[in-house]
Amino acid sequence: MRLWRSLKSWRQFSVGPVALFYRFGRRVPVSNNRRRQPQRIKADCASPLTPPDSALSIHAAYESERDASTETALIVGVGPGYGFELARRFAASGMRVALASRNAERLDDLVDELSADGGQVNAYGCDATDERSVAALLATVTAELGAPHLVVYAVQGFCPGTVMGTEVPAFEESWRQNCLGGFIVARAAARMMVPLGRGSIILTGSTSSLIGREDHLNLAVGKFGLRALAQVLAREVWPSGIHVAHVVIDADVKDSDVFEAGYTQAEPRHLADAVFGLHRQPRTAWTSEMDFRPWNEKFWQHC
Repeated sequence: MRLWRSLKSWRQFSVGPVALFYRFGRRVPVSNNRRRQPQRIKADCASPLTPPDSALSIHAAYESERDASTETALIVGVGPGYGFELARRFAASGMRVALASRNAERLDDLVDELSADGGQVNAYGCDATDERSVAALLATVTAELGAPHLVVYAVQGFCPGTVMGTEVPAFEESWRQNCLGGFIVARAAARMMVPLGRGSIILTGSTSSLIGREDHLNLAVGKFGLRALAQVLAREVWPSGIHVAHVVIDADVKDSDVFEAGYTQAEPRHLADAVFGLHRQPRTAWTSEMDFRPWNEKFWQHC
């Protein structure tokens, strides 16, 4: 164990003025779920990448996206509870839904469920911390389902530890999942949406987005950064018609049908409704940040 921890530390090999930095680490497995034949959707209108030519066409594009059946949603980081309910909510509205996870095959049951209900849903393998993987994801989703109108970043990685007890590899890995991946996904989405003059990018935070609690260093640093990203990006792209919002979930989120009496949990279906509501806000009353918790929750008591 000590040897492996040592190998994961960054090392430097110098040749004159050039230095090669490297470290050992476990390869992140990404399942592309190739055995599932993706459903291809042909748009009834012009290419989704054709930018509007005037303020009038921008307004027309905005009005047309009120019909959810013309929209595509992409969720990056789909897991039981919050991620699953986002998928169900978006599919129920009529949106085409793309689900991204490192292991796309574990989403087969959810895809089957939503497809059986008439939804147009595909699952894709993606490592959100790898910009080439994200670029490939956006290209494939656009080709198969259309350019996303809504992108939700829902990845969260957490390894408990104190400042003095946390090693650099653990700190870096949590930061990559909680912050770097959000930057890569949001940047790619913004670059696609700005020429179109429409779209929503929603980044999912937690209590640790605002409060640095003991033993929560790895989560707090990344989530603080994700919140900063949302604030900066909102100021940069709101004028282009792109709604960027940050949501703080100050609660444990229910991820199964098991309910413990007296234990406070947020209902993911209601969180999904709220996120969809953010996407549907009129341009004259956009929200930049919302915090969610159950009515009987003590404020700022979770991670």
